[in-house]
Amino acid sequence: MTLAVAATSTNTSPNGYAGVAMILLIAVSGYGMWCWIKPFADCDRCDGRGTSPRRLSDWWRYHSRPPAPRAARGARQCPRCRGTGLRLRLGRRAANHLIRRYRHSHPRTTRPVKENRHP
Repeated sequence: MTLAVAATSTNTSPNGYAGVAMILLIAVSGYGMWCWIKPFADCDRCDGRGTSPRRLSDWWRYHSRPPAPRAARGARQCPRCRGTGLRLRLGRRAANHLIRRYRHSHPRTTRPVKENRHP
């Protein structure tokens, strides 16, 4: 086989790319529907509990007395989800951004003001 023939031959069929594109389209549209139906997921930091345990570094920064036993210290509100236990999915965040961008570039027109024809 010469070098020119080897450079122009392809081992993949064009239908293979269409199949991969179709699978990718189905996966993205399925994730988009899932984000539309259920936009929130459990927070990764607190596992959906809304609280995270206090750490020794919190005591070091904000207190002057030694820490109490772990059971007496309690839990604090999760800083990532602010105590809700939920976070917005990445796909929903992207959809919200695109919706806001579309609405900003296409403002609604207001009703025309009726002119007073009688002086």
